[in-house]
Amino acid sequence: MIALVLGLIVVGGSLAVFASQRVTMRLSGEMADVQADGRVVLDALARDLRTAGDFGCWPVSNPPISKLVNAAVFDETAGGLAGYDGPTSLPSASGPFGVATVRSAALDTNSDIVSISGVFGSLSQLKSGMTDQSAALVLKQPTQSFQANDVAVITDCVNWSKFQVTSVATDASAKTETLSHAAGGAGVGGGNKDPTLGEVFATGATVGRLDTVWWFIATQADGQKGLFRLSARDGVPILVSERVSAMVLLYDIDSDGDGVVDQADKTAADVSNWAQVRGVKAQLLMRSEKKAATAAGTGVFDGQSVPQDGRLYLPLQMNVALRNQ
Repeated sequence: MIALVLGLIVVGGSLAVFASQRVTMRLSGEMADVQADGRVVLDALARDLRTAGDFGCWPVSNPPISKLVNAAVFDETAGGLAGYDGPTSLPSASGPFGVATVRSAALDTNSDIVSISGVFGSLSQLKSGMTDQSAALVLKQPTQSFQANDVAVITDCVNWSKFQVTSVATDASAKTETLSHAAGGAGVGGGNKDPTLGEVFATGATVGRLDTVWWFIATQADGQKGLFRLSARDGVPILVSERVSAMVLLYDIDSDGDGVVDQADKTAADVSNWAQVRGVKAQLLMRSEKKAATAAGTGVFDGQSVPQDGRLYLPLQMNVALRNQ
């Protein structure tokens, strides 16, 4: 009997240790998954943020030219970044490119939103020079094709012109793509005022497609909340991660133009000139996919208590320097 009791004690202790190790391994696995997913999300967000203000070899020596009827679209002088402290601070549906689609999403009321404008995708080069200012642009076939109504820029780092693509023709055998920029047209740019570009660009000039990309947290139709990325040109929000519970964006500002940040960690409401923003601090609150076997913590993120729903929560942060000027 004594041996049996001692054996039961040993077995019970072993089971307790096994159960504890199993819980620890599960928590470690969940934490590793959360950290890995968070790094991927932050890298993707940082890549887009660094595009802010990239208008293709900008600034240039000669004054920029806009051929768009809606010349305020992709205003290069205003920088390529705009942030919003939650859905209530978003402009009207007639505001920045894509804002109507963002406003129609089931946005999280406590998370920040950011829009990033610039050249997205790789730059393309003219395969042959223009014969006159109205000539179509013959490009070496780009990795990402242009579409009619895309807004684009062409530059040789001396001159710079913004226009709307009115038609696209692809020659697979010659590996070229030809862009027309006739007067008129539709889309966010409102078409072109006239077919000229203000300059006759030579072989090697670069052409880039302009877009505005949005990042925001919203709830899907199935009730799952996550972080989304929206290309305004494509108009379809893409779920980046379901593990992001909240997002806070803070901005570093060079208000006097001396190249040195003199205002750090400012909210979007504190920014009066987005062209002066030189850095972004992105903070994400990540959560585990499954509930943990331990009690929820009582941490605080952005001044609010972390949800106590049994999941693991982990704050992550990345500082991103911007081209935005």
